[in-house]
Amino acid sequence: MKTISQRTLKSLIACTLLCSLSGPLHAWEPNVKDLDAAISSGEFAGYCTNLTTWLGQKTPADPAKLTHPALTELLKNPALAATLAQRQFIAKVGPDKLSAFSKADAANKPFLAWILKSRPITEMILEGATPTKMALRDDNSWSISTNTLEIWKKIYVADPDSRQGLYLRLAMATALRPPGTGSPGSGQQKTPSDPLVRYKYFKTAHANKELFPSFDNLTVWDLQFVVNSGASEADLSWGREMVNTWNPLFKNDEKVVDTTSCVWRRNSPVPHVDYRAVLDGGGKCGPRSSWSVFICQAWGIPAMGVGQPAHACVAYKAKDGHWQVAYGRGWNASRLEGMSGGEFVEGTEARLLTTAFSQVEHMRWLAGALPAKEQSAAVLTVAKSITQALAVTKRDLDASEKVSEMNADSGAVVAVQDKGEAKPTVKAEPPYKPVPGVIHVEGPSFFETGGITVWGGEPRVGVIDSTTGGKQLLFPQGMASCWVGYKIEVPATGIYELTAKVATINSGQAMSVRSFGAMAPIKSATASNVFRNQVKDLGPQFMIDNNPGTRWACSMGVENCHLEFDLGKPTPISTIMIDERAYSKISKFAVEYKDGEEWKTLFEGTTIGADYVKDFPQVTTQFVRLHTLDSSGSTGGPTIWEFSVGTVQDGHAWLELPWTAGLWQTTKPAEIRLVKGSQTIWLNAPYQRGVALKYFDLKAK
Repeated sequence: MKTISQRTLKSLIACTLLCSLSGPLHAWEPNVKDLDAAISSGEFAGYCTNLTTWLGQKTPADPAKLTHPALTELLKNPALAATLAQRQFIAKVGPDKLSAFSKADAANKPFLAWILKSRPITEMILEGATPTKMALRDDNSWSISTNTLEIWKKIYVADPDSRQGLYLRLAMATALRPPGTGSPGSGQQKTPSDPLVRYKYFKTAHANKELFPSFDNLTVWDLQFVVNSGASEADLSWGREMVNTWNPLFKNDEKVVDTTSCVWRRNSPVPHVDYRAVLDGGGKCGPRSSWSVFICQAWGIPAMGVGQPAHACVAYKAKDGHWQVAYGRGWNASRLEGMSGGEFVEGTEARLLTTAFSQVEHMRWLAGALPAKEQSAAVLTVAKSITQALAVTKRDLDASEKVSEMNADSGAVVAVQDKGEAKPTVKAEPPYKPVPGVIHVEGPSFFETGGITVWGGEPRVGVIDSTTGGKQLLFPQGMASCWVGYKIEVPATGIYELTAKVATINSGQAMSVRSFGAMAPIKSATASNVFRNQVKDLGPQFMIDNNPGTRWACSMGVENCHLEFDLGKPTPISTIMIDERAYSKISKFAVEYKDGEEWKTLFEGTTIGADYVKDFPQVTTQFVRLHTLDSSGSTGGPTIWEFSVGTVQDGHAWLELPWTAGLWQTTKPAEIRLVKGSQTIWLNAPYQRGVALKYFDLKAK
């Protein structure tokens, strides 16, 4: 056995004392071994303390040295950036809460390792969870709940695709703002959807190319305001199908928010059990706001409700990437996400500058990790200076889309003509196979269309591409009357059952049907008065042209007016049809016929209105006269669209239109009598809110 020299022994003792007094010779450095140990043991407090200490050592102690260039250079260090992200994540969840989560389930440990060992993933969840409200960012008071981690882990385990790319962002967003955490309002399901179900729903919709292209580029923060919808998955799917079926033009420029113009602004007569009922029943600002948010989210557009003085409307992320407010006043009158509209705009515009936004947040994370208040304040000062210098897009805070519809029904605001925007290829429609005894008429095959506006818009039907194949018609909302005419060949006189394939968004709608060709031809017509002598445009000849798109009009204030009709030769008559559609002014009238040189009364009446029909004892005459005796209102004189007499009435019927929630459905049959030979048949939709028509059939009964 060798003997230790006295000199060597003294050296060993000195070294031992030095170690005991001074601690380790080398300071702690971030390392995978210690991270694995923290995850394995579920003890994160000590590891977080080490991260905090190390960050403090790497940051200049002198506040004067914490300049913009110095901090920028510091954050370029990959090790420091990764350590900072780990420390911020642990701090935002809370070391104790993170420990409890880690120990709660064996699957949680590998999940946490996956997050904490990937700097991009850690930074992504942190930036997605960062609030837009500046005060919350400044005081660093926000947090990430373990419920968020539970949801995220569940998605992580269920779907490997959720670990990268868009679906990673979608998973994070679903965990941060699960279904039902969005703007409360009309139509929401009572029990929110399961977050995993919601994640898979939007993943599938995206994979099937059902969502708008802008969905691909949404951030974690953006996606939260899609997946948090309180709508059911069934309603979300229906919302897209409804637009695709009823009026796919709303997809142009991703402006489905404009469907809100089709939601009545009124006290709804139906309970809002779902969003179909919201669309049908309408409502004032609250339900319309709820609808706006819902329909945007159905297509993958971030949206949220907006509170304004005595009003509610919507904010949504437009195709150009900027948030817009619609159906209310501007941003200056708005509050959302606990902020004024101006603060919200400033925050969302700053988020668009992703590099600068990330740099500022990293500085805030660092400020929160530094022990000295002077250091922390110096870092925050630099962060604020960067924020203030950002070249954000200046916005008009008083501007709002659709502000005119804030307190009024929209009227005819929906375009019915395709303006040529890029759109997917429309499927070819299979050729119609003739059915014996059925007259099949495609909606777009009309020879004439027209209408009368109330609130403006185009007084005619529109022909648009149908996503189910071929073309379809759209009768626009807000028209006092809108009609189309068709030329048909009737194989045999008789009763026909009329059915139509329609899509309607509101209940209680109907369509008037009228044929021409069965009644006695009228040679000419004269009138004792024509509005402002505009005989060329509003003369009596238009009452007998078998065209419900033309009319005779009388001057305002003229109560007593004679309209005389020459049948060309003595003709038996026993029935009459008069159309005073849209402007029902006549409040007393008489119908007379000429017997030799004497005018005799056939009958008298009060109001006429649309589709007036009356039978009377048969007489034979060449001349018939309509005598107006009294008119109501002060906005204009009487006007007549069509006047017909004979022994057999032209076909006429009211076609009740079922509420189809915007999807295709065939109407119940309506009976109409048609006469053999060439006839015209007209469909007229008075005061409707938008009816899509694919075709109609006339089947011999």
